Amino acid sequence: MPIEETRSLTDRELWTLKEFVENTLRKSGVVLLEMYGRGNRKLKFDDELVTEAENRAWDIIQDKIRGSFDGHGFLRDLSEEQLESQDVPRFLWIVDTLDGAASFQAGMPVWGISAALFEKFWPVLGFLYLPVTGELYSAYAGKEAFLNDRPIKVRQDPTIDNESLVLVYSRFHLDFTSNFPGKIRNLGSSAGHLAYVARGAADACIMKNLTVRDLAAGSIILEAAGGEIRYLDGRPFHVGDLLDGQRIEDPLIASPKGCFEYFGQYFTKT
Repeated sequence: MPIEETRSLTDRELWTLKEFVENTLRKSGVVLLEMYGRGNRKLKFDDELVTEAENRAWDIIQDKIRGSFDGHGFLRDLSEEQLESQDVPRFLWIVDTLDGAASFQAGMPVWGISAALFEKFWPVLGFLYLPVTGELYSAYAGKEAFLNDRPIKVRQDPTIDNESLVLVYSRFHLDFTSNFPGKIRNLGSSAGHLAYVARGAADACIMKNLTVRDLAAGSIILEAAGGEIRYLDGRPFHVGDLLDGQRIEDPLIASPKGCFEYFGQYFTKT
């Protein structure tokens, strides 16, 4: 969306906001941990548990932010007409209260709560909290990324060998063939995959069939850590283009900046 960049928050205000949101995500994580792994074992996916968990986390996050910051809104509350007319709050939050819902209800550890702040459609802050592992990722857009307040960076000058790691989505094996010499894994959380690339735990990740809610926070963290997201064919990707709610069907690759071809060459669509 062609909006002129006019950010208004001072460094002090950004730091205060970051601390507040981190504490809020931790509180919502406590609530989710009470429900973690309690899915009905007779069901492959317990929709009732997941819906209750998402609603409880959403109530905490929404109430805390609305009660503390004037002029802040949430993307999920806006209509398509409002977005098209740009009749939106100056500060807009994109929240995913349960990224990795299948893992959450099954008792597997990689799931989390993500939140991203945009000001006039420009990214400002990104957060991901993984309650089971205690990992709290945060980033000032285009500046610095952190894991539990320690700076993180993508892998520098990655070399591909049998210890290289690429994370993929759940239906990857149906869409691609691969001659990648390293390890291919799916851990169940798109935001988690982006965070692992951002801190150098994984070399790259391939994603598909996502919305802005899946990508907003993780993309801010990744880019602040020196990474980038591109379409697998090399086209540039901008998360702000998804604010209208469209779903990305074409595959994406997240990697250290300038390295997408280095990894993408090993994966061929079937």
